[in-house]
Amino acid sequence: MEIKRLSMANLAFRELEKELSNIKFPDNLVNKHMSLILSSLNSFELILTRYYNIRELLRKIHLEEFAWIKAHPDAKVRKAHPDEAYASAAIRVDVESLFIFGIIIIRRTLPLIKLFLPDRTGEKVFDDFSNFYRWLFESKKLSSLATDFRNELGENLKWLNAVLRFYRNKFIEHFSQPQQQGMNFSIGGKDFALHSYKWGFNSSDEKRIIDFKAKMVARSIILTEELNPRHYVQLLFDNIVSIPDDLISEALNLIEDIGIDSPQPELLIERIEKYLTLLFSFMCRNIDRSEFVKYQKDEVDKKLI
Repeated sequence: MEIKRLSMANLAFRELEKELSNIKFPDNLVNKHMSLILSSLNSFELILTRYYNIRELLRKIHLEEFAWIKAHPDAKVRKAHPDEAYASAAIRVDVESLFIFGIIIIRRTLPLIKLFLPDRTGEKVFDDFSNFYRWLFESKKLSSLATDFRNELGENLKWLNAVLRFYRNKFIEHFSQPQQQGMNFSIGGKDFALHSYKWGFNSSDEKRIIDFKAKMVARSIILTEELNPRHYVQLLFDNIVSIPDDLISEALNLIEDIGIDSPQPELLIERIEKYLTLLFSFMCRNIDRSEFVKYQKDEVDKKLI
């Protein structure tokens, strides 16, 4: 079976690998982190391959069901397809696995970014994606290289932070508030979104939404096609990159408290590949401005003479 590859990310990775061949970092740390990133990338590709294969199996099962129903319009009982139960269960596992491995692959890149940037930060900044995101967007003392990094990757990082944080908080870590959780199935629309909704939505929740909407409107940010206050929260999530940085924390808390549908797996896959491609390309173009330049082999050899 052929593995589906993130071709752009792989190409950018190999270009960076080539650039790093002249870097002699202490304890071979750069190459070690590059190896771990590649391993995580391969794991992510295996999961997305499984996801696409199971999705295709479900499509074929439903086509067979529709054909059978059309051929037997008077039938009162239909025998279930032998693979339907497995495929319906497996697709959710694969979708959740994409989020889990998405978190892993982002975190794998953080130690490499730490070695790359000249900035000196707190010990935990590069230990967790949320910590790194807050530092990158809130610090007033970024180096010029870190500032350029934020400007180039910021929109994608903003999206990934919101989406992966939602999955982590609602499906992995915080279970103190029970939520209605599940997965949407719509073969025709390729809809396999995870969802987590608050039980007992009330007037206080509605007021929080209306108050936040007023802040957005005051900034001339209008989210059209709103059906009701609860739907407005979904629109916030779908348009997360349009939310001003000083409102993003409040928006994410509101989103997680009220609940939403996650993005489609295909969009997550696309965003992960875009992040990796932008990251590796940025490093290639800016090695001479980074900490890596101190460890170019010719510079290291000069120090040893």
